[in-house]
Amino acid sequence: MGLVPFPVLLITFAQALGMMTAPMVIFVGGFLGYAFAPSSTMATLPVASLVVGSALASMPAALIMKRIGRRKGFVYATLIALLGSILAIYSIRSENFWGLCFSIILLGVHMAFVAQFRFAALEWVRPERAATTASFVMVGGLLAAWLGPELAIMGQNLLSFQFSGSFVLLAISHGLLLVLLSLMPFADVQSTAHSESRRPLFDIITNPGIAAAITCAAVAYGVMSLIMTATPVSMSELQDYPLAETKTVIQSHIMAMFLPSLFTPFILRHVSTMSMLMVGLAALIIAVSIALLDQSYWGYWSALVFLGLGWNLLFSGGTALLAQSYEPQDSFRVQAINEFCVFGIQAIMSLSAGWLVFSYGWHVLNLFSIPLLMFALLMLFRWHRSKIG
Repeated sequence: MGLVPFPVLLITFAQALGMMTAPMVIFVGGFLGYAFAPSSTMATLPVASLVVGSALASMPAALIMKRIGRRKGFVYATLIALLGSILAIYSIRSENFWGLCFSIILLGVHMAFVAQFRFAALEWVRPERAATTASFVMVGGLLAAWLGPELAIMGQNLLSFQFSGSFVLLAISHGLLLVLLSLMPFADVQSTAHSESRRPLFDIITNPGIAAAITCAAVAYGVMSLIMTATPVSMSELQDYPLAETKTVIQSHIMAMFLPSLFTPFILRHVSTMSMLMVGLAALIIAVSIALLDQSYWGYWSALVFLGLGWNLLFSGGTALLAQSYEPQDSFRVQAINEFCVFGIQAIMSLSAGWLVFSYGWHVLNLFSIPLLMFALLMLFRWHRSKIG
C-alpha cells in the first residue's frame, strides 16, 4: 500500500473488470466469426470490431471526460458495454453476423474509456512516479487475462446457443464495474479545462518525447493486434490445433502482457525509460522472428509470450514517457491524440489480420509488422538525440 495511493488500487481493480471484455472477445470472436461470416476472410471481423469501436471512441473518450469528469464518463461507457453484451446474446441466438459485429463495436467503445483508467491513476501521483503507477494499474490486466477466456469457456454451453452464455457472464462483470465506479474516488481533472494553454497543437505533437511516446504505444498495440487477432484462426482453423491448446496460447499471451507489471515498478528504479522501450522493441522483434520460423505449438506459444512481453514494456514505457513530456494544461489534448493514434493503428492491423492470414498466410502477416517496428526505433533515436543535443 505504501507504493501507490488507495484510489490507484481501486482503479486497478476497475481496470481488471473493464478489461475482461478484450480477452473474452479475442478468444470467442474468431470462432463466432468463422461460424457466421459470409466469407472465411471475414472470420476475424468480430475481433476487429472491438478495435474499431475503440478507435472510434478513443479521442471522444478523453474529451468527454474533460467535459463531464472521469466518473460520469466511465459510468456512461459501462452502460454502453452492458447494452453491447445484451445485443451480442441476441445476435448469437439469431446467428446475425452483422448484429454481432455491431454489438462488439459497442464493447469496443467501452474499451476506449477503460484505456483512460491509466490516466486517471496518473492524476493521483507526481510525474516522476508515472512509470511505476502506469505499470501497477496494468496489473489489473492479469486478472482479466485469466478470467476473460475462462468466462468464454464457462459460458460456452451455458445456454442453448454456443458462447451466448459467455456474454451473459460478461454483462454481470459490467454490473460489478458499475458498483465499483459508484464508490471509488477520482481526482479533480476538470479544473485544468479553464487554464488550457494556447500552444499550437502541431508544436505539442512534434515534440520529440511526445512523438516517440505516441509512436511506441501505437506500434505496441498495432503489432500485438495484428499477430494476436490472427492466432486463434491460424491455429484452430488453418493448422487444426485443439481448442484447448489455442486457449492456452491466448491465455499465456495475455498473461505475458500484464505479468511484467508486477515487476516493472521495481525495475524502473534502476532502468531508464529508454532502456525499457528498447527491451520492449527487442522482445517484439524476437516474437516476429519465432512466428516466422516455427509454427509448432511451442512456436506459437513462444511467439505470443514474447509478443505480450514486448507489448507491456513498449506500451508502459510509452505511457510513462508521454506523462513526462507534456504540461498539465495540455494533458487532455495530448491524451486524446495518443488514444486516437494507438487505437487507429490497432484497428487497421486488426481489420487486416483476417484478410492477410487467409489470403497470404501466416508468414506474410508477420512480415507486415517489421516496418512498424523500424519506425518506432527511428522515433526513439530521434528522441534520444534531442536529449543529448
